[in-house]
Amino acid sequence: MSLRAHSSGFTMIELIVVVTILGLLASVVVPNLDGISPKYRLRSAARTIGQNIGWARSLGGGVGDEYVLRYDLGESTFSIILPPGIDEDPDLDVDMRETMGVQTLPKGIVISKILHPDGMSDEYGIVDIVLDEYGTTGSHIAVVRNEEDTTIAVYFEAIIGSIQYMPGEDAEFPRW
Repeated sequence: MSLRAHSSGFTMIELIVVVTILGLLASVVVPNLDGISPKYRLRSAARTIGQNIGWARSLGGGVGDEYVLRYDLGESTFSIILPPGIDEDPDLDVDMRETMGVQTLPKGIVISKILHPDGMSDEYGIVDIVLDEYGTTGSHIAVVRNEEDTTIAVYFEAIIGSIQYMPGEDAEFPRW
């Protein structure tokens, strides 16, 4: 009985190469799908806001300076406003301070309202949330909405530094 080499089909090496190439393509394409679906754009926007809140709190608490989160509800943008510089007046107006850059939410996503712990809310205009040097102020809930009227609330509790994501329709601060 003679052994013959089979010439039909794929070799194991060819299959491994094809699977590796498909894996590399998937790792590039899948993260970019966030922008396609309104649901994923909304989730991405909520995560971005939450990460920036956490970043601003860690900056302020780490160096003992006051940072400000500025939401522009009309433009659906937000930014982190830096504390006054060393050579600047410590009581410099927030509008005169330098920002870390304005971030615009993805297309179709809006900041529908900002809820405050005292029960008040803002649904239009510019809202400044002050994060003091001790990390004890600045609690708020930012509600973001997509074009399908789905909402996510980004809940920031300043004293413990927690950021939580919840459905935005009935978002409110807990009453003790």
